[in-house]
Order: sequence, then C-alpha cells, then structure tokens
Amino acid sequence: MKTPFLLPSPDSTIAPYSCSTVRDGRSSSIGSYNSESEYRYGPEQATSAAIKQFSYTKVALAFALFVSLVAAVVASAILLRASPHPRAFRMPLQPQIWNPDLRREFSTEPLAKSVIRKFDAYNMARGGRDDAATFNANVNMYMAPDMLYESVGFGTWSTPAGWAQGEEMNYGNAFPQTIFTQMLFFGDQRIATTTTYGRALWEGDLFGVKAPHQWVNLRITDFYNMREESPGHARISYNFMMIDWADALRQIGRRMLPRPKLEEGLVLPPAANDGVPAPLSVIVQAEARDEKAARAIAEAAFHQDWTGTGDSAQNWHDDLTFYGPGGIGLARNLSDYKNHVLGPFRAAFVYRTAVVDLSACEGNYCALFGRLNGHGVGEWLGLPSVGHDVSFRFAMHYRVVGDKVHEGWAIFDFPGLFTDLGLDFYALAAAGGRFQDNSQA
Repeated sequence: MKTPFLLPSPDSTIAPYSCSTVRDGRSSSIGSYNSESEYRYGPEQATSAAIKQFSYTKVALAFALFVSLVAAVVASAILLRASPHPRAFRMPLQPQIWNPDLRREFSTEPLAKSVIRKFDAYNMARGGRDDAATFNANVNMYMAPDMLYESVGFGTWSTPAGWAQGEEMNYGNAFPQTIFTQMLFFGDQRIATTTTYGRALWEGDLFGVKAPHQWVNLRITDFYNMREESPGHARISYNFMMIDWADALRQIGRRMLPRPKLEEGLVLPPAANDGVPAPLSVIVQAEARDEKAARAIAEAAFHQDWTGTGDSAQNWHDDLTFYGPGGIGLARNLSDYKNHVLGPFRAAFVYRTAVVDLSACEGNYCALFGRLNGHGVGEWLGLPSVGHDVSFRFAMHYRVVGDKVHEGWAIFDFPGLFTDLGLDFYALAAAGGRFQDNSQA
C-alpha cells in the first residue's frame, strides 16, 4: 500500500519543513552522493602497473566483504530455525507511535488545543516519510474513525483516510510549496481553532483555473471539534477548513468581487506580546485572563454587527483593526468598519440571523464559526443578491481588550454565497473572474 503523501497542514502549529523535505524525508543541496569523490589518485607519473594493482586490491576487498555478508545471512537463518522462540529474532510488526515530545511550556494547554498541537507536530515531523501502516496508526491516534472533514473548495470527506486523500489530491497538487505562518491558535476542552496565512507557490491547475506559476498569500482558518473518549484523551470528530479564495484569485488577476474601498491583502498576527501563534496558554493562565468575560463581549459584538438593527458597533474600540476577507478589506478604525464593512451588508439583507455551530475562547481570544442568513433587498459586493435567501458560512476570531473588541479576523464562504445566488464561483474563476481587473492590487 502506498504511503499517503501528507503536506504540512494549513493549521500547523510548528515551523514547517520545506516541501522537498516533506516529500522526500530529507533534503540535500549537493545532489546524489558519489563515493568516488572521496578518493585521491596518485600523480600522473604513477605506473600503470601500480594503478592496476590498486584496482585488484579493491576488487579483492569487495569480494571478501560479499562473502562475509553471505555467511552472516546464512548463520542468522540457521539460528532462526534452531531457536525455540523464532519470533525473538524477527523485526517487530507493530507500527511505531511517534512521541511528540513537546516543550514543557505547552503541557498545560486545554485538551482540544493539545490534541491539535501534537497532531500537527506529527504531520510536520513525519508526514510523507512513514510507511502506510505507521502513518495510519499515528493519524488514528488523533482522528476518530468516523471523523468528518468539510472544506470550502476541497469538498467533504469522511474518515481519516478521506481527509488524507482530500488534502493530497487537492491542496498538494495545486500548491506543492507552502510556508505557513499561524497567527492565532487557541481552544478549550472541546473546540480548537486556528487562523493562518500561507505563502504558497501556485503550480498546479485548480478548479479549472490554469496554474499561474506564482507565489500567492492564502488566508486559511480551521475549526476542530473533539470527542473526549476518556479523561484526558480526545480525538478529532469534525474539522472545517476554509481558504479565502476570492482573495487568492484576486492576486492572480481573477477578481470575483469588485475592488473595495478598503485595502486588501494585508493580514497580521495580533498586536500583542501573546506569542505567535497567539495566545500562549501558559501566559493566559498565569495572568488569569477572564475568558467568560471575553466570550460575552465577542458574542455581543458578533450578533450586534451582523444580525442586529441600527448602525451602531458599540462593542469595538475606536482604534480597532478588522482584517476582512477579499472583497471587503482591512478596516483600521471604527468609522471605516461601520461604513465599509457593516453598512453595505446591513443595507443589502433583511431578516438577518446567525447560527453559531462552534465557538471557543481562551483568555481574551474568542472564535465563532457558523452561518449567516438573510434575505436580499439590495446588492452586496457587486452580487445580484436582491430577492435571494442566502445562508453562507463564516469564521470570526476576536481579541478582546478591556470591555471591548480591539482586533478581528474574518473569512466568508464566498463560493457558497455564489451558489445561493445562482452563480458558479469556480466556473467564473476559470473563465477569468467576474470582474476584469488585472492590476492584482
């Protein structure tokens, strides 16, 4: 059985190897090793007889070594047959389970976060190197046999084998080289989440889009739901992964949404000394940050912003930073957030509701994942939303400071929104994009 090829997962919690290291299990800048390069030949005046004698000596040594190896194999076979316990001489058949050997500072992390850290550490250290049996045994340590994997763009897969197949056949073929920088990574006993950017070389065709053969910046988010099977032991029962495809396609000149008034493309880790990715659990715990208070503030901000009435956003600091998805952009103050992020959405949809499927808070960091619903009464982001009922997935991450939100990160399932509006996001992307804009700005 072929060993599954496993790229570093988009939510990796440790520094990734280069793609060549992951594929080959090693890397070398000098190519294949040539043992002959270790030998130095004598001066040119050496006689041909001396050279021939040197060659004969090498042949004799090689033959002696061969005879010794054959004798050793025969002796081992005889001992194996004669032994009353022949199994003692056989190699162990059970696959080895990798020991993550994490730093002591990570030992107090919440259960869900700890599972993901160990799982990602295995992926990064051993992905693509272990035989199939060892790979499956290690993956099964962290993924439940009935795990469900959902993604935007790469489909829905069940079982750990399905997850591996989806990652390999889709992401790996399109982006053979990626360097991930995880910005946020936190969780509680049951839920863990990440938000990441990856500098990726787009080298393979994807969704009918011809490979642009250029580096792009991918914004990625993951949410994980754990099933605790015994005290202190849990496995992943659900994983949702979403990439900001509108932003990725913008970078290769295929705009799916019109150019917004706010800046696009920039996304950064938190403006706080909480580690990268943030937050470090040991710091959150040492400072006794109040996650219950942070949850109340983050949930109030989310519901008021996206489902509430009026035009207020009273749960944010005036000097906020909001990293919106492609088509919306970066808001650096409350005025821009209200006018260019919330205002157009509120004007375009009525009967707005939200369903939160998963949420987690750790210290003053919170995240929510689910669906935004509404009925279109106006255009939003240049899309024909009038008269349509929509229900698209969202992923929100918040950093709370004091009694208000100071930073936010958001990604929306725009391909799903296009489907609700009777549009084929990927077919339009393959045709060149919905809005002609080759500036890639």
